[in-house]
Amino acid sequence: MPKKLTGLTVAVDVADVDAQLLRVSADRLSVPEADILLVSKVKRSLDARRRRVAPVWVFTVDVWLRGEESALAEWKRHHQQCLNGGFPALMKSRRRTTRDGATPLIIGAGPAGLFAALTFSDHGVPALVLDRGKILDERHLDVRRFRRHGVLNPESNLCFGEGGAGAYSDGKLYTRKHHPLVRTVYERLVAFGATEDILVQAHPHVGTNRLFGVMEAARHHLIERGTRFRFDTRMTELWVDGGSVRGVRLADGEILAGRPVILAVGHSARDTYEALFRQGVTMVQKPFAVGFRCEHPQALIDEIQLGQARRYAAVEAAEYFLACTIGGRGVYSFCMCPGGYVIPTPAAIGHLNVNGMSNSNRGSKFANAALVVTVEPADFYIDKPGDLGGYGVLSGLKFQSEWEKRAFIAGGGNYCAPAQRLTDFVEKRSAQNLPAATSFKPGWTPHDLEGLLPPVVVEHLRKGIVELSRSMPGYYTREAALLGVETTTSSPVRMVRDENRQAPGFAGLYPAGEGAGYAGGIVSSAIDGIESAWAALDAWFD
Repeated sequence: MPKKLTGLTVAVDVADVDAQLLRVSADRLSVPEADILLVSKVKRSLDARRRRVAPVWVFTVDVWLRGEESALAEWKRHHQQCLNGGFPALMKSRRRTTRDGATPLIIGAGPAGLFAALTFSDHGVPALVLDRGKILDERHLDVRRFRRHGVLNPESNLCFGEGGAGAYSDGKLYTRKHHPLVRTVYERLVAFGATEDILVQAHPHVGTNRLFGVMEAARHHLIERGTRFRFDTRMTELWVDGGSVRGVRLADGEILAGRPVILAVGHSARDTYEALFRQGVTMVQKPFAVGFRCEHPQALIDEIQLGQARRYAAVEAAEYFLACTIGGRGVYSFCMCPGGYVIPTPAAIGHLNVNGMSNSNRGSKFANAALVVTVEPADFYIDKPGDLGGYGVLSGLKFQSEWEKRAFIAGGGNYCAPAQRLTDFVEKRSAQNLPAATSFKPGWTPHDLEGLLPPVVVEHLRKGIVELSRSMPGYYTREAALLGVETTTSSPVRMVRDENRQAPGFAGLYPAGEGAGYAGGIVSSAIDGIESAWAALDAWFD
């Protein structure tokens, strides 16, 4: 087995990083360089703290020594097999055959749905994937039309369509989830076109522009192996017979037979939640977080975080993460997009909510992150506590919807974002002017943000911003602006699953991913899709 070394440092301006890693590995192990067969990078992070004279890469590596030739050859074979698209880690058991001839249905072509489809395919079981939105090329045209002209297609937008909401993000792959499948998800993305850097980056990201190619490659891979896709196809109801799901009803009235059903609809399909709830699918409320998106000049964030290190070409746009507790509530930054763009992410006409994304080069002049406050089910109201009580378990969905409607009106009714300087919001000054530029399209308009979220959120956010800024001097500035509103940090409901991952009372229904309330982000959603497909294979296939 290789020897794992941690904390190896290499200056960021070193021309041949591999040669330097070989030297420092040999020094650490007190062996000649000639005795080292391979230094394999496991993790790479940047240390650009101001106290350093110059920034350095910090590596964790595996070192293979003489005498380990056969083990190294096996490792190389396995590694190359993964990068070429053969994924033994996903092959939990033998290839499967269906018991009743039914085709698995996957509702949603986001990360959970896509990785569920890949898992079925790996076991020789081609699925049928349905998505209410459009195929990626067509979806992108709708997104571009929306951002340029304010014309929203409620079925094809930044939430719905091939790739799900994750298609328009930074392609962030960093996760706090410690799971053996994290590496497998990364390897699969590399096989479909992501750079191998994501295998070693401490905070890996693909970038929105590269994600498109990755998703298209995954689709082609699946189609070649028998998986079918139907876009522009919205499920409206489950077909249930004797407590067992036998298929789904579509918006045009078609009844489509198939099972098991992997339900991976994402966190914005509110009409689907409502339809499933009416059919009796058990759901419970869960906390989430709401707030505003904060945009700074990226140069300012670089100066704060990197100092002189920002002049090194190898040093990417700086990131940050801030968190504190105010009055028992978490206040924190979320989904930070260095060199990124604030984007409009409504899925319904007359609504407005925002998110962030970055391309792979993180080359925008702006940095953005959500600044959010945790909310509990007791906070799900608009004008007074309990005013959404009639919506029961779904009151969190109505809570999101009503604040998005207010944001839409506040922005002028044309999908421009209501915005306010960070300092004006905290100090309760009128939003009379804004910074000279923003990354947000179709644009922004000055508006006091105080009335666009519940008073308890606004109060905690104001106090939280002051507290957070203490740990990042320079963050609190008139050069920063808040854009409203950020409402979809996660789902406000969770679909209950039994010990076999099925919805109680609905045999063959497997809620999965972020929309089901079991994941947050690309990687955890992908893993949940994989494990849901495994459970379905064990229950419904021989």
